[in-house]
Amino acid sequence: MDNKRIGFIGVGAMGLPMALRLCQAGYNVVFTSRRDEAVQRLTAAGATAVPTPLLVASQSDVVMSCLPADDDLFQVFLGPDGVIENMQPGGTIIDFSTTSPMMIQRVAAEAARRQIRVVDAPVSGGVYGAERGTLTLMVGADGAVLEEVRPLLEVLGSQIYHVGDIGLGKVFKIINNLLAGTTLVLVGEALSLAANAGADLSLLYEVVKSSSGNSAAWTDAVPTLLQAAAEGDQPAPSPGFRLELMRKDLKLAEALGADLGTPLALTTLALQFYTAACSRGMAKEDAKQVGRLVARLANADLSPRASDGA
Repeated sequence: MDNKRIGFIGVGAMGLPMALRLCQAGYNVVFTSRRDEAVQRLTAAGATAVPTPLLVASQSDVVMSCLPADDDLFQVFLGPDGVIENMQPGGTIIDFSTTSPMMIQRVAAEAARRQIRVVDAPVSGGVYGAERGTLTLMVGADGAVLEEVRPLLEVLGSQIYHVGDIGLGKVFKIINNLLAGTTLVLVGEALSLAANAGADLSLLYEVVKSSSGNSAAWTDAVPTLLQAAAEGDQPAPSPGFRLELMRKDLKLAEALGADLGTPLALTTLALQFYTAACSRGMAKEDAKQVGRLVARLANADLSPRASDGA
């Protein structure tokens, strides 16, 4: 894969550091972006900026994408002047987006008609993992195609799982975010109950972290929420994973459950908290901040002065 021309579409919070890692690994990268920061950083790293996805496709052997939603995936690959119509037969699409399984399967079906392979490879690990190349990739693809592109994926992730055919990558990622998103709501409930009971929240954090109630969400979210409360209920200025995106992912889980006849009562309930948070202007904040909304609804004060004085 060393001589392949790599296209990248979707150089946002996750896509930008991923594209930069490919540049740093010596790959020839062409991309499109309207964001000045992305253009400046990638061109400084040696990448080539072009105006449209059409031009990315026409100049690339492998097109990578990291896009927010189904509509974006449709427009980029299947819409007018889309990637599939302008990519040479024999090329490969690697999609890192968290979208529905049905949409990536639709893209793959259209791509196959032009002899273009598709790798369904959503990622987990956040901006931190994208910057350091430690992402987890959940790959739905033909095994031979995965092995062909593995050197590229190894630049981006430290854990690469072949989870099945195209579409199953999305299923695995949706389930991962179902667990993460619902647990963040539970973290908010636990802190609210503790605060209203007069518990020392910092001490509670340490106790649970070493007990059976611990989780990645607890370890990651609680310090963020307590810091926000200490600073006057102010969210962090640079969100890692936006609350509106977690809402989108829980909606994907809810829709998949409906399609498969699988009841997802807790997921549906958690989704309502994210919807309420978005309606209160929190959409662009980090998903962990859903716990602030839970605390407000419980009339719970998460600030250190409240718990310390109990």
